[in-house]
Amino acid sequence: MKGIPVIAPAMVLMLSCASQRGTEGEGLRPVELDYGGIKRSCLLHVPKNRPAHPSPLLIVLHGGGGTAKGVVKLTKQRFNELSDAEGFYVAYPSGLGKSWNDFREDSKAYAGRHGVDDVGFIAALIDRIAAEYPVDRGKIFVTGISNGGLMSYRLACSLPGVRGIAAVAATHPAGQEGKCAPSRPVSVLIINGTEDPIIPYDGGDIRLLGMKRGRVVSTEETLRFWVRFNTCRGSGEEVPLPDEDPGDGTRVHRISYNACGGGSRVVLYRVEGGGHTWPGGWHYTLSRFIGYTSRDFNACDAIWNFFKSAR
Repeated sequence: MKGIPVIAPAMVLMLSCASQRGTEGEGLRPVELDYGGIKRSCLLHVPKNRPAHPSPLLIVLHGGGGTAKGVVKLTKQRFNELSDAEGFYVAYPSGLGKSWNDFREDSKAYAGRHGVDDVGFIAALIDRIAAEYPVDRGKIFVTGISNGGLMSYRLACSLPGVRGIAAVAATHPAGQEGKCAPSRPVSVLIINGTEDPIIPYDGGDIRLLGMKRGRVVSTEETLRFWVRFNTCRGSGEEVPLPDEDPGDGTRVHRISYNACGGGSRVVLYRVEGGGHTWPGGWHYTLSRFIGYTSRDFNACDAIWNFFKSAR
């Protein structure tokens, strides 16, 4: 499920199997809608004790080559558990051709090659869910990994209803800053591994199976963009997280900008030694392909704690 658009053969096989198991009967409801003359789909988790009052909606975007079911497995259903405990909705949409049309120029990905309007699709999906469930339109959040993380940045830039995003294993595609004009401050959380072999922490070419899949700027440049845009005051507060698992090959530092415009925040989790992975999640293939998965924190918990503090 992860990669950016397509993954190494071993990964594709594992993700294909994962997408067929382990999610049936676990509170996921299929949602379908026609958008642009094409049937689009999503899996929706409704909290067990459905609140009567309007509640947040979290949209979780799979990586390139992945699926909605696959990202549920990647996150070990933790978002669903948090949903049941805290009463928010979780949507897992499916990208056409298992890809999202982020700001890259990537002719090898279906969504990019065909110019798929994924911004419009996500907007229509929010409307579709809100028509049936009491969604708080002021608390729409998006997270994703890899291609899904890149798409999260695009939605922060292009979809006014998004209050905050969390991008995992992803930085700004090169050229995105010139196209990014949100109508208001957006809270942004970034979780990146310094040893990501696919989307480089320090920027450059995205490489998969020896092929270039577009360029990205560095994690630090991405962080600085949002600190500037959100008019954050002061320098970031850096805190090392406890080394909960000394054997995982990672250490984590959290850099937080908490005094930003409109009550927004900008936070980076720098996963030193971390790879193209979801911290605390499923290690979906061999480390020699994707690097290490940090066990020092759970990305799902960090993401939801970040979002629920948004004002």
